[in-house]
Amino acid sequence: MSVERERASATGGRTLETFANTPRLNDWMYSKISEGVRGEVLEIGSGIGNISRHIRAAASHLVVTDTEPHYLESLRDTFAGDSVVEVAAYDLDAPPPAPVEARRYDAIVAVNVIEHIADDRTLVARLAHLLRPGGSLMIYVPACPIAYGSLDVALGHFRRYTPATLTSLLRAAELDPGRPRYVNLLGLGGWIVNGRVLQRKLIPPSGAALFERLMPLVRLEDKLTLPFGLGLCTRATKPG
Repeated sequence: MSVERERASATGGRTLETFANTPRLNDWMYSKISEGVRGEVLEIGSGIGNISRHIRAAASHLVVTDTEPHYLESLRDTFAGDSVVEVAAYDLDAPPPAPVEARRYDAIVAVNVIEHIADDRTLVARLAHLLRPGGSLMIYVPACPIAYGSLDVALGHFRRYTPATLTSLLRAAELDPGRPRYVNLLGLGGWIVNGRVLQRKLIPPSGAALFERLMPLVRLEDKLTLPFGLGLCTRATKPG
């Protein structure tokens, strides 16, 4: 593993631990991609399971994956004794390993993952292959390239997306991209301040805690169509 990737992994781990303490935010994030989660489900980049716990309730079988050994250990501890959940190592820069390739999925969940992969087109094409006809890739990615800053670099992000670039990525994999929609307008402001103005390399726990307290205000955007936001989410479907 390169030095840059090791640093990004360490930063990502601390970030995941920070957001493990924001249950209302995790609930809200999951609500943005939950519509297509059903049946046989694969989650890529599961980390320490902040979203996996929500997916578990909707899945008849769930494969949670990551490439970092300490994340995989955490996932095994979290789901120990749960016959519905399978934990597998999956390096997203490589073809799917046998335990992942062995199944075809009704839904694949990718929350804050695709942006970490240099060749995102190859990854999404591989994920599309793993979907059953009519299955859904439920995706959340960081948005607004203008917001790219020190936080993105520290986390190992190769890019931030626009609706056009996300749509192009999904269509290249022969998926119906749905209608990518912006989410988290308030978070976009905080990200720009921390990552471009203050040049921070880690989201401060105090900032995440404040955002957790502001969730009732943040949820007001659910009734709106946002012109921009911190992230983009969509349900991309494999033709059936």
